[in-house]
Amino acid sequence: MGEESDFVYDPYVAAFQDRAHAVYRRLRDEHPVYHNPERGIWAISRFEDVWNATLDVETLTTEGIEEAQSLLPMLNYLDPPRHDRLRTLVSRAFTFRRVGAMEDRVRAIARELLDGLSGRDRCELVEDYATPLPGRIIAEMIGVPPERRETFLGHTRRMLTTNPSLSIKETIEEPSRRIYEEFGLLLDERRRRPAEDLMSALIAAELDDETLSDEEILGFCYQLIVAGNDTTTSLIGNGAVLLARHPDQQKRLAESPDRIPQAVEEMLRYETPAQALPRRTRRPLELHGCRVPENERVLLLWAAANHDEREFDEPERFDVTRKITRHLSFGHGIHFCLGASLARLEARVAFEELLARYPDYRLLEEPGWIHSRWARAHGEIHLAL
Repeated sequence: MGEESDFVYDPYVAAFQDRAHAVYRRLRDEHPVYHNPERGIWAISRFEDVWNATLDVETLTTEGIEEAQSLLPMLNYLDPPRHDRLRTLVSRAFTFRRVGAMEDRVRAIARELLDGLSGRDRCELVEDYATPLPGRIIAEMIGVPPERRETFLGHTRRMLTTNPSLSIKETIEEPSRRIYEEFGLLLDERRRRPAEDLMSALIAAELDDETLSDEEILGFCYQLIVAGNDTTTSLIGNGAVLLARHPDQQKRLAESPDRIPQAVEEMLRYETPAQALPRRTRRPLELHGCRVPENERVLLLWAAANHDEREFDEPERFDVTRKITRHLSFGHGIHFCLGASLARLEARVAFEELLARYPDYRLLEEPGWIHSRWARAHGEIHLAL
């Protein structure tokens, strides 16, 4: 359908993030199944189509896509039955109880970071708050020693911004290799000296006398530190900007912090941190009169789906009181984000503490979007406190 007009969907170009919502609207309305032959991608953008696509693992697989070729086995890029076995084993270590027990620590770090702003009348929120809060939490949870945390987190940040002249493999290969090397050292240490951390729990996880291999442990830790750091940073940053642009809603949350969990869901919907993730067709896909051939790269556009008026009333309106029954910011189906509860916890606490301390912060300037083919994030957010 994309070849029939001058309209182009190309998430690789530098200006894409500045006009993403307008592009997504054209996709949903005019090109619900879109093909960009130059980039070798197809895209699905309507909510119900994306929702259903996540469930059709017989047609759309995560295995064999370009990203997976440079990475160790990880849940994102595995299908049943191996996916189910690995997810069950990982879930025995990464439990709701383990996540829930982190709240006091999340709050302590948030307050510590805000204490560091004491006496200042401005800050750069990404560096001062949105990045170190989830970064420190996920590193502590896994068991990364304090002196090595910045090494890990620096490598993950390198993958957030993408260069259109580089392939996906070139973008992720070097930082991924460095992250695996660091995790390999930690894995060796924890096998010799177990501790009260997630890495040790993953080593001990067992199901029917079967344990996780070293590659599977490294793959899950990689997935967790990349997703648990960068996407939650984006969620906090994007949400803070949205509130500053809507001071009436910012005031409402500051006065009624019990509304913050609902507001976090609207932040996730409105500015989805992970804009899209790829699949590969195992067999031809027929949708809206289009036929996607076998072995094609298909992007599921979470961000476009989350603004679909077929699912949401007035989707372009940001409303912290919106009652959301479902959205696609954490995916859906067998690949629903395993860290969703942690991200929600961190974002809730982050805004509870930020608004308690600085209830009427405001933007000093409009922040720009980083150049990324998959992430929705501000590079810098300058606030008046």
